[in-house]
Amino acid sequence: MSMRLAYVAPLFLAAMGVAGCQPTRIDDLLVSCPTLTLPADLADLTRYRPGAPPDLSTVVIDARVTAVDANCRRGRRDQSVDAIISMRFQMDRGPAAPTRQVQIPWFLALLDADNNVINRQTFVLPAQFGANTTRAAVSSQPVEISFPVGQQRRAQDYRIMVGFQLTEEELAMNRRRGPR
Repeated sequence: MSMRLAYVAPLFLAAMGVAGCQPTRIDDLLVSCPTLTLPADLADLTRYRPGAPPDLSTVVIDARVTAVDANCRRGRRDQSVDAIISMRFQMDRGPAAPTRQVQIPWFLALLDADNNVINRQTFVLPAQFGANTTRAAVSSQPVEISFPVGQQRRAQDYRIMVGFQLTEEELAMNRRRGPR
């Protein structure tokens, strides 16, 4: 144990010396994040075989958002806030799935206090089911979004919305079905 410490301690001290170029401020640890929202009608994705009636035998994939991980840090010159967001999904492979590979479409949007979209990004997360499995959990890569702050705008004046990128039919079905 002490032998390992003898190797690790100099590396740790060297890293701290490099990182210590700028003193740490306590308010760097207390950066406020915008409100994060996941509307219930955007938290589920059920895709059916194209051209087939929507029933249990034609389900290709059924997925849901299980968690949204987010944190914020101070941006350049205290003029912005950087939010780092990643999504976690649980997905079930349906009987109509032609392969074990799926594409999970999701989005992230930054809204102002009046719910106007300032920035919107869409992503496709490639995922795969293991052999002989019909359920899998996957996570997206962290996504960073920056937004300006100052005397006129605070982090609390923004809202971050996340969810699945749905077609109009999928959204209507989620609204009819209600949250699961």
